[in-house]
Amino acid sequence: MDILDDKIQELIALGVSYAVNCKPCLEYHRKKAEKAGATVAEMLAAVAVGEKVRNGAHTKSKAFVKDVFGETECEACFGQGNPCC
Repeated sequence: MDILDDKIQELIALGVSYAVNCKPCLEYHRKKAEKAGATVAEMLAAVAVGEKVRNGAHTKSKAFVKDVFGETECEACFGQGNPCC
């Protein structure tokens, strides 16, 4: 990938690692990002972007559940008496 330098690639990988909940990936890509010259602030910013992506996907997934099951109460989702998603 000649278009994106190593630092940018590793910052993207950090954000994705966070979004998919992969601790070993986070550890691996943090080391590679540091070697590529990324600062802690840049790495944390990448993780913050990953969090936004993950939260957006979660919101959409909740909407999918409503589409499939309608408005219902579901212990499996959030505990007793809470509306599902």
